[in-house]
Amino acid sequence: MLTFFLLVFSDSSWNICSRKYWGNMYSDTKYTISSPTRWNRKDWLECGIILGATAGIMTQDEQISEWSQEQTIFTSDKVMEIIESIGSESAIIALGGAYLIGCVKHNEELKKSTLLCGESAIISTLITYMFKALIGRARPDKEEGAYSYSPFNFSGDYWALPSGHTSLAFSIASCLTDECKNPYISIPSYLLATMIGLSRIYDNKHWASKTIAKLHKKESPKTNG
Repeated sequence: MLTFFLLVFSDSSWNICSRKYWGNMYSDTKYTISSPTRWNRKDWLECGIILGATAGIMTQDEQISEWSQEQTIFTSDKVMEIIESIGSESAIIALGGAYLIGCVKHNEELKKSTLLCGESAIISTLITYMFKALIGRARPDKEEGAYSYSPFNFSGDYWALPSGHTSLAFSIASCLTDECKNPYISIPSYLLATMIGLSRIYDNKHWASKTIAKLHKKESPKTNG
């Protein structure tokens, strides 16, 4: 037990109890939140296009939601349930497991990748839930329509924008892509993240427009080392 404890919390550049790791996460969070102040004209143009496309899809949200609910069958329900879980607790368990393997195998690169993905997930989740409460868009299963908003609402019934599952999945996929630089990892990661987003529409928890209503420019966590 003592050996295992020392492996997990050893004094290295990439350990989860390092003050440097958590200090850099704090710095990276501020850096990410303030990123719009560093956008150039091209960035703002892309942001405008994304917001415009989101507004356009919003006009079809109710029709898409009704259509997706007509497609529900037992088999697809089970498949979507599994996919959806990957965008929540399963992703955290997988990252934790990979970190422990890195500790046992003394693999600093694996530890680095999992901790950076964890940092990306935490920052993304914090920003996502900040916007959820700020925007207060009603979920489809609330049956108040696609244009029902209750800003500064801390009830989960009004947290339809943006999607926590989708943001978490894409933040990890983005970090994995930056770290691994391998299409055999990045392509499946983004495909799975997309499927997680679709599963939330299928489960009637989010509107279709939320799939592109995410942060315009995701900046991966800077290196702790």
